[in-house]
Amino acid sequence: MKITIILFSLFLLTVCPLLAQVDSSSGAVTGVIIDSKAQYPLPYANVLLIGTTKGATTDKNGKFQVKEIENGVYNLKITFIGYEDKIIKNLHIDAGSIMDLGSIAMIEKEFFLDQITVTPGSFSLMGDAKLSGQTLTSKDIKNMSWAEDVTRAVTRLPGVASSDYSSKFTIRGGESDEVLITLDGMELYEPFHQRDYSGGLFSIVDIETIDGIDLNTGGFPADYGNRLSGVLAMKTKKIREGERHSSVGLSVTNARAYSDGTFAGGKGTYLISARRGMLDFLFKVAPSVESNTLDQSVSPSFYDAMGKITYDLNSKHAVSFHVLQAGDKSKIRDIDPNAIDYDKNDTEYGNTYAWLTLQSFYRPNLNSRTLLYSGLVTHNRRGEFNKYEPSDKGMFNLTDKRDYSFIGLKQDWNWQVVKKLILRGGFDFKQNRVTYDYNMHLDELRVDLNAQPYQYDTTRTIDLNQKGKQFSIYLSGRYQLLKPLTMDAGLRYDYASYSHDKVWSPRVALAYAVTDRTILRTAWGYFYQSQYINNLDVNHGNVTFDPAQLAKHYVVGLEHSFSNGINLRVEGYYKDVTLTSPSWQNLRDRLEAFPEQRNDNIRVITNGTTSRGIEFFLKHDTGGKISWWLSYALAKAEDDIKAIEYDGYLTKQLGKVPRLNDQRHTIYTDLIYRPDQNWTLNLSWKYYRGWPRTDYTYRYITLPNSDLHFYAVHGEYNKTLYPDYHRMDIRVNRIFKINDHSKITAFVHLINIYNHKNLKKFDLDTRDDNDNYSIDTNGNYVPVRDDTYWFGFLPVIGASWEF
Repeated sequence: MKITIILFSLFLLTVCPLLAQVDSSSGAVTGVIIDSKAQYPLPYANVLLIGTTKGATTDKNGKFQVKEIENGVYNLKITFIGYEDKIIKNLHIDAGSIMDLGSIAMIEKEFFLDQITVTPGSFSLMGDAKLSGQTLTSKDIKNMSWAEDVTRAVTRLPGVASSDYSSKFTIRGGESDEVLITLDGMELYEPFHQRDYSGGLFSIVDIETIDGIDLNTGGFPADYGNRLSGVLAMKTKKIREGERHSSVGLSVTNARAYSDGTFAGGKGTYLISARRGMLDFLFKVAPSVESNTLDQSVSPSFYDAMGKITYDLNSKHAVSFHVLQAGDKSKIRDIDPNAIDYDKNDTEYGNTYAWLTLQSFYRPNLNSRTLLYSGLVTHNRRGEFNKYEPSDKGMFNLTDKRDYSFIGLKQDWNWQVVKKLILRGGFDFKQNRVTYDYNMHLDELRVDLNAQPYQYDTTRTIDLNQKGKQFSIYLSGRYQLLKPLTMDAGLRYDYASYSHDKVWSPRVALAYAVTDRTILRTAWGYFYQSQYINNLDVNHGNVTFDPAQLAKHYVVGLEHSFSNGINLRVEGYYKDVTLTSPSWQNLRDRLEAFPEQRNDNIRVITNGTTSRGIEFFLKHDTGGKISWWLSYALAKAEDDIKAIEYDGYLTKQLGKVPRLNDQRHTIYTDLIYRPDQNWTLNLSWKYYRGWPRTDYTYRYITLPNSDLHFYAVHGEYNKTLYPDYHRMDIRVNRIFKINDHSKITAFVHLINIYNHKNLKKFDLDTRDDNDNYSIDTNGNYVPVRDDTYWFGFLPVIGASWEF
């Protein structure tokens, strides 16, 4: 806490004088915004001085005034829902003067059919929203907590959940692998670094390369398939003719370099990015966790690199080529030098993607995109232990190597038949191949239900070479039934040869414009997901694939833009998943990287799962100094459990049981303050009700050699809740302008500023602080907590140089 107070005091000393500064040599701009035809005033339009944080909102009479403008030449941008943006250029602002622009006429915008957001649960980030004010801009994201990670940005939205350590996220009570993640149309199968840490610490895509993100949390159209819960579609930057940008950056998480530009007289553009993780260096210089009897070390490393070249063949066709490469290594050592005990884990993962894209514009109303793609995803785990501890006595050895390669062709078409009808269609054909080389031996002491010890000895060897084809085809149509009513309906077919899946997915969505500020949306559909060919559960001896799972989505939503600049979204949903596959879970540590080695591994068989909830999202940003957004979700996610298979002590629950990621109440809030164009302060707070867990205690038996052996006795499955989670972060960004084409941006990110202890894993030890067995005078075990926690107070710093 002393460190917190010192850093926060330094922050106040730095920022408070800045907030008090008022430039006496300043000018102002005033005017009145009106409709070009009816000539009536437009209240609550947004006025922004481009390149600054100066802005204003028109009053009920359409009047505005932008104050405290330094001497210079500026461009003024005016925006209002339902009207075309207007930019007034070359305004010469002089000190002490007020420039009156008089009446400024805005032209009502004609919305094209493809600009209407029909599906509820749609969010646009970083790019330009088509019809919705519910977006997070590039500036919003780059100034928020964990701004360096593109996928962490979406966790600020309702219905999305993740942990402190993970960039991987879930949507509306589903699993993380139920979200389709694409980059410029290419599916990314393993899009996260360091998967052994809560599923993935960071995205493999550098946020510097991204220009827009579209997130859909339910009811998405038939264009997207083979996922149960949602879609995250990322788009790389488009480089304009004559532009060139480069940057380098360094923080405690990674070092990075980026460059883009044009060639061939502007006909071609390029983009290149490379990052190298710094966590392994950080662990080396940080104090190691050591005692007289224990040597522990962790060494995670990662890198990624991406390149993109685009070339205009002619006025109608453009070709682009992408390459994305990412790799991870992690080494964990837990060795007792004074005994034979050790625990060693080594993992290596690789991702390689390459795709060639042809964009074709045959006519103004007809275009297509064709992708020829291939990739290689590698997976290599090695682990072993030898233990003679109070609760663990045995040995384990594992090698798990998988290589997944694929090649495919996909094409998407878009045809505006008439003004009120757009047809979309396409196909995707993919040839898959995967090799499994899995070898595991586990020999350990366990206790049966009669409290008798026995030796559990199992060996598993699986060597498979699996091939398979996948094919999908879809047809969707968007039709304006009435002037305020638009429908988007589609049908897709998905086939997977290796799992014998042949499934049809009908989907329909409706959007009704109640007023020019209020839209009602609803969606329904079937969403199938086949098991990945590289995700066969060989860990538990499975050599056959499960059939596709089915989710039925029912979503309804309302979106309203208030006249004071506040945007509101409310959505309710119900998701019913059937044909579910059995799942393996660890009762005491669900984040274990080697789950098959543990004696708390259970098999859960369900009749299905359901998720339901209501979500609220509010945002206010009129281009002024202060903006904010707030989201709240009330949700319920349950498994309908048919059976639980486990040889140990567990009070099993059948029927409706909360899911592991059931997160009933969730609140995200962000406040951004921009005193001027060089400083930005972000204050964020996060809260959610604790996740379900299974409680346990220890009992013990005496072995023939007089040693004690402790074994876990579990309570009701998922009956207990973790304590509620909450934390507050502060991030300060400062821009140092070197010249018109170069600047340095530095940031300080203070995580969990009030150092709240958020429980990550409930854990018990068999010994007390004096290293004695925790047993009372009656011979009963006395619980000793040995919990682990999420982030405490943690300062993160970094800087980047753009030129």
